[in-house]
Amino acid sequence: MRHEKKGSSLFYKVLLALLLALFLIFCYIRFGLLRPWLTNFEAAQPKHTSQQVFQELFSPADWGRVYDEAKLDGTAYQGRDGFIQSMEELTAGQELTLVETSAGLSGDRRYIVKSGSSSIAAFTLANAGQNGETLWQLDSVEMLLGQTGTVTVRTGTDCRVLVNGTELDEDCQIQRIEQVAERYLPQGIHGPQTVVWQSQASSIQQAEVTVLDGTGASLPLTYDAESNCFSVQTAEEQPSEEERAMLLGAAKIYAKYMIRQATAAQVQSYFDSQSQIYQTIRSSEIWIKNTAGHSFENENIQEYYRYSPDVFSARVIMDMNVRRGNGTTKPYAIDSTFFFHRTNSGWRAFEMTNVNVKAEILHSRLVFMNNQTEVGRLFVSSEDRSFTPPTVTPPQGQHFAGWATREQSGDSVTMTVRFQPGEDGSVRLPENHALEPMTLYAAFEPDN
Repeated sequence: MRHEKKGSSLFYKVLLALLLALFLIFCYIRFGLLRPWLTNFEAAQPKHTSQQVFQELFSPADWGRVYDEAKLDGTAYQGRDGFIQSMEELTAGQELTLVETSAGLSGDRRYIVKSGSSSIAAFTLANAGQNGETLWQLDSVEMLLGQTGTVTVRTGTDCRVLVNGTELDEDCQIQRIEQVAERYLPQGIHGPQTVVWQSQASSIQQAEVTVLDGTGASLPLTYDAESNCFSVQTAEEQPSEEERAMLLGAAKIYAKYMIRQATAAQVQSYFDSQSQIYQTIRSSEIWIKNTAGHSFENENIQEYYRYSPDVFSARVIMDMNVRRGNGTTKPYAIDSTFFFHRTNSGWRAFEMTNVNVKAEILHSRLVFMNNQTEVGRLFVSSEDRSFTPPTVTPPQGQHFAGWATREQSGDSVTMTVRFQPGEDGSVRLPENHALEPMTLYAAFEPDN
């Protein structure tokens, strides 16, 4: 019995020593090896690193550091202080969130910072580990908000445009606009013409725009925030008393002639007898043959414009009430634009029309690209029913599918074919097609 107790005691001593050794090993692993290993493992996970970057840059937002990390100095964002102020105002009271997205085939991890549904910025993590080690680090930061913004400027034809201190060249002219009045003017005389300029600028800050006239003087501008468009402010001219009298007199004598209350000689006092409109008035069918009197009211002159010292036009509106022999009154609405030029006999109307001469004729710029190479550009008038784009040679095994617009969202590119030339190489436009300035890319499809 004594022998059995002695053996049992030894067994428990050995077991206790073994358990104690296991406990010491556990403690060593738990506190000596496991914690650093867990720390290293956690640091090797992109999710942990992305949250750390997000907290350092965007929660709360440190826009000054974002400006530095994104290397925005010298870009369209107009300076560090202005960027910080604009972003603070833009995101005030809004919580920024983090969303992971695809970084393509690079193996990097890309994250989008959003404010509501708007993408504000993005950053990329790259694996900087060596010898099989994984170590995610911040690689780059970019601003998504405002990086593709544009500013539009409308000026006259002889103006220079500066955006944020940089003068724009003709490549920035996307549209030229003239008015229907051009159709009625003598050769060599032109109506108001507008040039539309467009330049890249930050959409989170209003661009600094300066427009200079031909003498170098700065012109006053108006600004439309909705379209981010600046326009040269023009003063509305008014006709002189002599011109006003000729405009109202021409409208009245025309109306009176049409009811047999004026003679051809009286018409010649206001209309150029050598003009086509004078011949048209003389040959026009009379409105009413027998009258018992007439009167004019609601006389109004609008849209006055002086094209040169010797040519002007204006729209004249008035009502002529004609009394019939039976006592009733017949109203006639006069609403026409009169074009006057100076003759040896004074001012005479050489044209009259009820067409809206202020309607714009747009000449929109089209730029044609084959991959990243520009292959041509041209301006197409809104009155044109066709245009001829340049020809391109398709890659081997493919054929030309048409000219397409290109839209990119992240890494996704969508090509939409807009125009397909016919056999003669020209593009036919539908009636009333509003052609806008655009960049078109050659689209190709595989041969069957």
